[in-house]
Amino acid sequence: MSDKQAVLMVLMEPPATHEDEFNDWYDTEHFPQRCALPGFASGSRWVCLDGWPRWLAHYDLESVDVLASDAYRAVSGPNSTPWSRRMLARAIGRCRIVAHASGMAAGPLATTAAARLLLAGYQTSSPAHAHELAVAAATTLRVHPHHLDTRVYLEQRDAGVTVWSVTLFRAVVHNPELAALAGCIHGVGATTFNLYGRYHRA
Repeated sequence: MSDKQAVLMVLMEPPATHEDEFNDWYDTEHFPQRCALPGFASGSRWVCLDGWPRWLAHYDLESVDVLASDAYRAVSGPNSTPWSRRMLARAIGRCRIVAHASGMAAGPLATTAAARLLLAGYQTSSPAHAHELAVAAATTLRVHPHHLDTRVYLEQRDAGVTVWSVTLFRAVVHNPELAALAGCIHGVGATTFNLYGRYHRA
């Protein structure tokens, strides 16, 4: 059993003709259902302003073991609701990221004061290099005047490790200025560099 804090991030978008239903589903069923599960410490939704796909859901987890719990399995996979199965079957660019916090995490991501979120991913085949990347990713964007918080996570895959950094900014920022700081760190270019705004629905 792992006691390390973790994150679940899901990126996807529906066909344009189904976006209203997608947000109905997320707002009224899927997102509240996930946030109410034991071990889900917090959740937030974001809309992509620069990058792809369009929608990001970010969930802080007490540990990755939450995703193997009976409570989670009871509402996921083959036990998903008919509405969930229908919407997920239509989703484009779906990417599910499950990763451990790098080092000491400081509790759930505090998004209340955030105007923008940057999700950046850096891939390496070396665990030692992943540690160096994680340290650099945690500090690189702190020099930005609107920096609010950065969390770094490690995702183990067969091909190596992806270092994910999630950075919050208190004001509007733009990808070119952020790419100049963090588009490449320790000689590794970001394979994902998506800038998001907070999700609001009228």
